[in-house]
Amino acid sequence: MADDPILNFCLKKKSAGDSLVFSGELTAQRLDRLEKELPGILRNSSGPLVFSLEGLTRLDTAGALFLNRTANKLRAEGRTCSWQGLDANFSRLLELAEPQWDETEKDKPSPSSFAAVERLGEAVCEAGATLVSLLSFFGVFLCRAAGVVCNPRRLRATSLVFHVEQSGVGAVPIVALLTFLIGLVVAYMGARQLQMFGAQIFAVNLLEVTVLREMAVLITSIVVAGRSGSAFTAQIGAMQANEEIAALISMGLDPHDLLVLPRVLALILSLPLLVFLADIMALAGGAVAVWYTLDIDINTFISQLYSVAKMKNFLAGMLKTPFFALAIGLIGCFNGFKVSGSAESVGFMTTRAVVQSIFSVILLNAVFAIFFTAIRM
Repeated sequence: MADDPILNFCLKKKSAGDSLVFSGELTAQRLDRLEKELPGILRNSSGPLVFSLEGLTRLDTAGALFLNRTANKLRAEGRTCSWQGLDANFSRLLELAEPQWDETEKDKPSPSSFAAVERLGEAVCEAGATLVSLLSFFGVFLCRAAGVVCNPRRLRATSLVFHVEQSGVGAVPIVALLTFLIGLVVAYMGARQLQMFGAQIFAVNLLEVTVLREMAVLITSIVVAGRSGSAFTAQIGAMQANEEIAALISMGLDPHDLLVLPRVLALILSLPLLVFLADIMALAGGAVAVWYTLDIDINTFISQLYSVAKMKNFLAGMLKTPFFALAIGLIGCFNGFKVSGSAESVGFMTTRAVVQSIFSVILLNAVFAIFFTAIRM
């Protein structure tokens, strides 16, 4: 028997089963003592258990939730539990306070003997579902793009120019600086290594192939993915969290026409120009490195570059840029629409968009490398 000026509870043994009798007020203030003393009382009980609540004068939500959790835990152990002496109000409160999930599930071990394999399977299923949703999103984009081709007046030129300025012009300083340094490092390291074999002049050949074919487009695309792709997700995600997109739909406006199409087209237009700038800046950085390392003047560098430069290397780099831009833009906008109504979700989906964009750029680059090798380009 547990006495309290306001709450009493005790266990009564009966032939048909035990009865847990409550009287007084079962409220949140009494839960600390209940949680400490009730497990010891229940250890002396076995078989069916009846919760006798005739003597209760007051029951709040916390008390009802505690009773439900205690009964569910006993049922999970295989015991039968029932209620007795409930009035209409208490019965309704117990019904409302019934947990909507099985709290015993979190304590159950994984059905798989290999938890790592199970997690891997869940990740693969989630990735597959994301890929299917992204392909569907791409299909919607193609339909909207076809509609603009058939009716150019649907294209919002002001929004397009604005996003070209944001994703293209705004990225010029960081792209120029990074590619200049990349070209400088590639030429410097190449010249140092080739100098040991007396073939230092071929550092220009190495720089031409590395920069025009791979490095300039890859570095520029990764920078744009981290800069513009994340901005697309954050902008659309904030609108989604604030229900602005729902307001657009309620006004009969298509979010894809307003938000997706101008951003993706702006990226497709601006990324090739950024890559062309990156080619020039990387070659300029390489010229500085060759001049400093090998004492080759700029005129000799330009002459050697002109003699070894191949148009196919430049075209191989430029042909990839629209596909990279399309992937970055679609992934950024897609994750923006996946944002739920919280600031945490905006941050999570923005990070996810950057990771997916960079992964897609590297994957597409590998596919193009295999393709160009197969056609001997």
